[in-house]
Amino acid sequence: MKAQWKYVEKDGNPKEPGVYWVTLIYPAWVNNQCNGKYYAEVCSRYFADLDKNPELKGWIMNNEPETGMAWTEECGSIKGERVHAWMPMETIEIADLPAGVEKI
Repeated sequence: MKAQWKYVEKDGNPKEPGVYWVTLIYPAWVNNQCNGKYYAEVCSRYFADLDKNPELKGWIMNNEPETGMAWTEECGSIKGERVHAWMPMETIEIADLPAGVEKI
């Protein structure tokens, strides 16, 4: 049976810290300005318990809480990215994307 994506906006974040495959959606930038296009890619991200690992606070993504559970920047980051969906590490593929988001 194929592993299913858990959509952050529907199902919330994982319950346990760890590394997950995530579909990241981020804006395209030209000359340091967002040009209105959005792209998606699959990458790994660490979901950290900041209460148990406060040293990871410097690694959290934009708009994440500074306590409790938060997504960190496990791989390269582009300003304005957000986690759209997550799944366990067993499989890698891209999640169903919102309208207007292109896969790279």
